[in-house]
Amino acid sequence: MTKMHDRILAAGACALALGVCSTAGAATITPPGAGGAAIPFSAVGPAVVSKSGVDVDCTAVFSGTVDGAGNILITSAAFKGIPVCRMIKASATAAAPWVGKVTSFNQLTIDQVMVNVNTPILGGQCGPSLVGGHIADSGSETTISLSAAPLAGGCAISATLTTTPYMHVTP
Repeated sequence: MTKMHDRILAAGACALALGVCSTAGAATITPPGAGGAAIPFSAVGPAVVSKSGVDVDCTAVFSGTVDGAGNILITSAAFKGIPVCRMIKASATAAAPWVGKVTSFNQLTIDQVMVNVNTPILGGQCGPSLVGGHIADSGSETTISLSAAPLAGGCAISATLTTTPYMHVTP
């Protein structure tokens, strides 16, 4: 086999084993707080939570912090809108945050994502799962997008969230 073929196989094995391959000098998100202190952020926008093929259109409201190393800690997540949206309870708390990491200039992962759908027929827990998404930095606005990100238990989340404050993705 060629060296290039070996590298492709190694990269594929790494992706399968870890879910995400990271390299030295990986992308990060800034600005960190003074002296590397965590800064608070919120991310809000339209979301669709699917459970067993049934879609629920909601507004997602996530909040948390970004630390000096670029780790995203989502400590609160809620789904608002029609009454069934309020029946979707997210697990993110300060004691058990969802942990996000920018893995490349426009990719991120969020780990420990879990929701409990409290409806009589299609209810149940989904996750915890590692989900992948996109992060876009327009120079004045940061957008986090999830596209039918699957959760164990038959759920998926799609969302387009805009952060406040603006956060810069650094390659």
